Amino acid sequence: MNVAISQTTSLYPEIPPYNPCEWYPEYKLEEISIEPNEVYAAVRENFYLLGLDEKNYGKPNWNPLGNIIKPGDTVFVKPNFVDHKHRFTDELWTVITHPSVIRAVCDYVVIALEGKGKILIGDNPHADAKFEIIKEKCHLDVLSNLYNKNELICEIVDLRYWHVPDLKYYGFKEGRVGLPGDPLNASKITVGKESLLTNRSTILFRGTYTDRFETIKQHLFNKHTYVVSNSILSANVYISIPKLKSHAKVGATLNIKGLIGTIAEKNALVHWCIGYPLFGGDEYPSPQKFRDYLKLYLQHLFLDLLPSRVYFFLRNFFNKKWIGRLYNRIIDTDYQKKRMLRGAWEGNETTWRMTVDVFNAVIKDCTGLRRKKGWQLKTFSVVDGIVGGDTDGPHFPNKVESKVIISGEDFIAVDAVCVRLMDFNIDIVKYLKHLLSQYRISLSEISVRSKQFDIQNFFDKDKGYLGFRPPYRWPSLSLKNIEPGKSFLPVKSVHKPV
Repeated sequence: MNVAISQTTSLYPEIPPYNPCEWYPEYKLEEISIEPNEVYAAVRENFYLLGLDEKNYGKPNWNPLGNIIKPGDTVFVKPNFVDHKHRFTDELWTVITHPSVIRAVCDYVVIALEGKGKILIGDNPHADAKFEIIKEKCHLDVLSNLYNKNELICEIVDLRYWHVPDLKYYGFKEGRVGLPGDPLNASKITVGKESLLTNRSTILFRGTYTDRFETIKQHLFNKHTYVVSNSILSANVYISIPKLKSHAKVGATLNIKGLIGTIAEKNALVHWCIGYPLFGGDEYPSPQKFRDYLKLYLQHLFLDLLPSRVYFFLRNFFNKKWIGRLYNRIIDTDYQKKRMLRGAWEGNETTWRMTVDVFNAVIKDCTGLRRKKGWQLKTFSVVDGIVGGDTDGPHFPNKVESKVIISGEDFIAVDAVCVRLMDFNIDIVKYLKHLLSQYRISLSEISVRSKQFDIQNFFDKDKGYLGFRPPYRWPSLSLKNIEPGKSFLPVKSVHKPV
C-alpha cells in the first residue's frame, strides 16, 4: 500500500482554469498559466512518487491513472463540496476542495480516457448548501467546458433530493425544497447484521431530520438500510478529493467520512443516539447537573410527539415573545447554553459506526449489490491539504496552511497517513482504527513516499508533523497535547472530560 505526500511552498493559484505553469511532456491542452501553480506540480509529483506508469514518466505517453481508468469508462470525481461558505468567515477553502486540485486530477483522468468516456464531478452537499454558488466559486462550468469534446463528456451533478434554503429550517422537513437528485436514481443497500449499529438502541437513533421515526424505520430489526446514488455505484472509477480537515463528531473527515456524500437519503444516516450515556445516548457527555436529564428528555418528548409544523410554530412563537426567554431559561440544558453541538465529542459511539457501514457498503460492496449487477468500482484518492482546517470542522474550521497533497489508491491507508500527518492519534479516530483491524492492515505495511517529509518510521507517535488542533471535547486526539484553536461558537472551554 503506497501513499505519497508532496509539500508546496505556496498556496492555491487564483486564475481559472488553473493551467499548469510549465509544459509537461504529457500535457494535452494548448495553454499554460502565467502565475505559479505548485498545486498542479504537487499532484503530478504524487503520481510519480507512487510509481504510476513509471516506465513512461517524462514521456508524452505517460499515463499515471491508466492502471485504473480505461477508455470509455465513467469516472466519478467527488470533491468535498459540503457547503458553499464557511459559517463565520470568508475562508471557503478551509471547508471545500479547491478547484485547482480538481483540475490537476481531471487532466490525468482525461489522459487515461483517451477521448472516450464520461467524467462526473459532484457531491451530495449539506442540506442548506447552495450548489450554484459552489459551481460559481469553483468555476466548475469552466472546467467542464475544457473536457466536453467529441466523445468525452464532463457533467457537474448535485446528487441531493432536497435543499433547505434557510438554515433556520434545518432539521425540519417543512423548509425543504425538492431537487432532481441523481439522474440515475439510487439503490437501497441493506447491510443487515454486519452493521456496526446492530444491537444498539435503535429507539434512540437520530438522523439528519427531527423525524426520528423515519431514521429508526431504516434500521429496525437490524436491517440497516442505506440509499446510495447510482451515479457513484455504477461508475467504473471513484476518485475522492477530500479536504485535510478535522471533524467534531469523528475526529477527522477525509476519504472514508467523505463517503457520506454518496448517500441519497440523508435521514437514514444515524448521527447520534439521543440523550446522555447513562441511558445509552451519546448526544452529550454526562451532565454536571441532574436537572439536565429531565430537561433534555422533555425536549425530545416534544420533538417526537408533536407534529413538526406545530413544534416549529411553537419554537418561532417562543423565540419572538418574552415567554421564549423564560422557556430557554427553564428548559435548555447547561450544555446547550454553552452551544455544545449534539454528538460533537469524543464519546460519540454512533457516527463512526455509521461511517464504517457506508464504507463497507459502497467501497467494499459487502452486500454484493455491485457484483450482482456486474458493476466494478476502482478507487483513487487525492487529498487537498494545501489549506487544511482544524478545530471546529467540518463547517467552520480554523485555517491551517499545511501546503500538502496526499495520494494513494487505498482509502484506509491514505486516511491513516493523513490522520498521522495531522498529528492526531489514529486509535482515537474510531472508524479508522476499526477498519485497519477489520481488513488486517498493519501500519508497517503502508509505504509512505515523500521528498519533503522524514518518512522513516512515519507512524512513530513521538514524531511531529503538521500540528493540527483537535476539535473541542476531543481531549485524547492530539498526539502533541495541543489544545483546540479559536472557537466560532460561544462555548466555554470543555476540552477536559466531564
